[in-house]
Amino acid sequence: MFAVATLLSSACSADGNSELPISATDRQPVVFSATMADGQTETATRTAQGVINDAGLKASGFGVFACYTGLRKYGFVDAQPDFMYNEQVTWNDGTGKWGYSPLKYWPNGEGVVDGSTGDTPHYLSFMAYAPYSDMSTGDAGYCISSMSYQHEVGNPWVTYRLHSDVTRQVDLLCAAPLIDQTKTATNSPLTFAFQHALACAGNKVTVKCSDVMKGTVVARPGTGVSKVEVQLTALSIDYTLTEKARLILWNNGTPNWQTINSGQTTTTRHIDYAPADYVLHSDGSSSVGYDYENDEKGVFYIPVHLGGHPQTAVITLTYQVVRYATAAPTTPIVERTRTVSTTLTLSDYPDAYQPGKTLDYELTIHDNTLTLTAAINNWTPVNQGDFVAE
Repeated sequence: MFAVATLLSSACSADGNSELPISATDRQPVVFSATMADGQTETATRTAQGVINDAGLKASGFGVFACYTGLRKYGFVDAQPDFMYNEQVTWNDGTGKWGYSPLKYWPNGEGVVDGSTGDTPHYLSFMAYAPYSDMSTGDAGYCISSMSYQHEVGNPWVTYRLHSDVTRQVDLLCAAPLIDQTKTATNSPLTFAFQHALACAGNKVTVKCSDVMKGTVVARPGTGVSKVEVQLTALSIDYTLTEKARLILWNNGTPNWQTINSGQTTTTRHIDYAPADYVLHSDGSSSVGYDYENDEKGVFYIPVHLGGHPQTAVITLTYQVVRYATAAPTTPIVERTRTVSTTLTLSDYPDAYQPGKTLDYELTIHDNTLTLTAAINNWTPVNQGDFVAE
């Protein structure tokens, strides 16, 4: 009996699961697969700066937490990620498979009690996030800079914070948890279905003149045939956003965000667009094009309410009314220049707090005032950083 026990202990230690019931002759590795959940796949290379699609998921890899609960089903009250802790899973182009090292093996048990052998189920529960972070390196290490401890009891979590440089912001994905999994005879991969955990604002901005304003910028009487334009000369957005929050990796199909009791703060971001004297309205013979591509100015934000600290966007634009002496462009006469602004509170649009959504702006200039409406859209190819003037 001593010899058998020694052999079993040696076999279990070799595969990295020293406390699990695994025999030397019945080792079946835990293998993974991953995809974007339905409705979450982006066919565009990127929408907002840094959005992860299927290709991006393969490039970044993901981290896995796994809890072994023995004969009991998962209960976060006393579970801890003792089987896998932030296990890095990467894509191999050569094999076309996901992998990690060293391999972990299933504990014995087929999920039902075997009347002849007395075999009983041994449960493992898995949770995952992406991109993988070692909490110290690169942009992912900056944004995902802390997580639950290996021996911490309860649902695993990661803390996300907005990058201080919006050109280096990092998307965050979480997978639907795979709870109470048991070894099967086929050794099929466990498939994580990832979804976006963040939202985006300002990736598409539309600016236009009101019909009333268009009627007020006609050529002055007595000037003869002339041309009048409304030109957008500057546009910027100042955000106040929740800087960080905790994402619980246990969820029921919707990312589970929680505020942090201590150290919860807001942060600001200033975004400049480059309209370059873009024509919004023209009263003359020349045709005007209205489509303008910006440099992917969308800003990620955490879709969670922070008591007493609303998330806001202050949008400011400058325009001028320009008159030309003739219909053909000559030296312009600037009749007036005005700067107008408006403030949007994100929580006024409840759907803006749904992960994987983008809050797009439509601005209308009424001469000395600015009105704004917002539309909630999915991260789709039509939202690749468009600036539209009408």
